Amino acid sequence: MVNYKRLFFISLAISLVSALIIILMTTDAQTIEALKQIRIEYILLALLLQIVTYLISARKAKSLLRSLGYYIRTRETLVNELTGILFASLTPSSIGGEPLRILLLRKNNKVPVGKATAVVFMERFLDAFFVFLCLIPSMFLLRVFLMEEGKGVFGIDALLFVGIVCLFILLVVLIYIIFNPDFAKKRSRQILLFLSKRLPQKYHPRIEKLIIVSESEIDMFHTSFKRFISIGKVNLLIAVGYTVIYWIVRLAVLWMVLLGLNVTPDLMLLFATQIILTIIMIIPATPGASGVTEFAAYTLYSLFVPVSLVGVAVISWRAITYYVNIIAGTIASLKMLRKYGINALSKNIEMEKDL
Repeated sequence: MVNYKRLFFISLAISLVSALIIILMTTDAQTIEALKQIRIEYILLALLLQIVTYLISARKAKSLLRSLGYYIRTRETLVNELTGILFASLTPSSIGGEPLRILLLRKNNKVPVGKATAVVFMERFLDAFFVFLCLIPSMFLLRVFLMEEGKGVFGIDALLFVGIVCLFILLVVLIYIIFNPDFAKKRSRQILLFLSKRLPQKYHPRIEKLIIVSESEIDMFHTSFKRFISIGKVNLLIAVGYTVIYWIVRLAVLWMVLLGLNVTPDLMLLFATQIILTIIMIIPATPGASGVTEFAAYTLYSLFVPVSLVGVAVISWRAITYYVNIIAGTIASLKMLRKYGINALSKNIEMEKDL
């Protein structure tokens, strides 16, 4: 069983230490003067936008559930979303929230596991598609900016090339899986068996489990597309709309933070760097991407934020988009505990293996 309490303290410690290092690196006399002129109304607006993202996510999940014939109140989907956000904040690549949300949909709303998995998968797929769709333009924008500033672009050119290749491969693979899942399962099994022969014996049981999981995921990918396209086209389109609105609002949080610090950045560059940062945060390095996010944000945001304020900007943005997630998720989890009892979370977490 995953020790979430330990992950919580590890994640929090890494994030706080990273924040302290960045503050020590960037704080000077100008920082103090700038803080005296902070416009708190924009910081509060940034917090409000973060809360709005929760509501948008809940409405998006509600639309996808409706496309499969389940009419669930926004309040209930919001509790499920926030509980998932909490556990996603404590696991590398934010993967811990999805299995729990699937089980909560089954327990709270009587949605069969297969359909709940399809809903959660489609949510993540729409998010991933939007981010990858914006990735290449974002990297081009960053390249143009660096060239205008007279800075080297070799690194960004390499990343741009890798990004284009990965995006192309991803799209080809996804399209092929949709139309030919059996071939995809066969190739997946062959690759994993090839790896199994070259790994020590102790890894073989894990490879066998991974084969089963990969085949199940490919089947779910195929069937979920068929379900949403054939049963609920309108609600799927509504979910796509919510996805776009969600990302616009989410990316605007940093904009409000900077306005609160009396910094007026280039909006296109601001959005572009956040898209790139979102990709970096997927790297499964630490729980909740703590540390990785702070230093990557410091590097990217320093392109358009004064050095004396970049540390404050990063910490303020991270506090709103990460610590507030933990607080909101904890409140939602306590609500669930009051409803199902003190062992509800632990039982659900143990059942992750069954999915």
